Amino acid sequence: MKSNNPTLLDFAILGLVKKENLSGYQIRKVFEETAMGNYSSSPGSIYPSLKRLQKLSLVEQKLNEDTRKSQFSITENGLAALKDWMLRPIELSDVQKNLDELLLRFAFMDGLLDEKDVMHFLESLNIHLISHIQNLQEFLQQTEDQTPLHGRLAIDHGIRSLNATLSWSKNVLHLIQK
Repeated sequence: MKSNNPTLLDFAILGLVKKENLSGYQIRKVFEETAMGNYSSSPGSIYPSLKRLQKLSLVEQKLNEDTRKSQFSITENGLAALKDWMLRPIELSDVQKNLDELLLRFAFMDGLLDEKDVMHFLESLNIHLISHIQNLQEFLQQTEDQTPLHGRLAIDHGIRSLNATLSWSKNVLHLIQK
């Protein structure tokens, strides 16, 4: 049974068409030519996603009078769904498994969420990053004798990457507070 809930790809598309009306081809090009490609550049997934978004009344397709080409625009329902997605509470499991999704949520917040909500998002992200880093450090210490060198080095890489994300998040929070 298919879900009526938007997928991560759907939210990525909503974020793009929130900024400006785009044709299906233009959306596909953004996915092909930018880091958005992590979410998909396949027409086999983008066009079905656009159809699903239309069926859910989150986007609408209109004819651009200047170019005479069909473009997708976000609806009020789409804006509400995008905002709800951004305002979802962050959980430790999000930091452990879905950090890219959290950064995607942040990327589309500009102009949709107020400063207080963005700051809350970043503060929550920081709390969960610190917790996850501490958990990994404790795990590494407790299993040091049993974990092969490359395994320890891989965990160390994860810790260093999370610390870099934490540093970035703290810096962004500081910039927003100015």
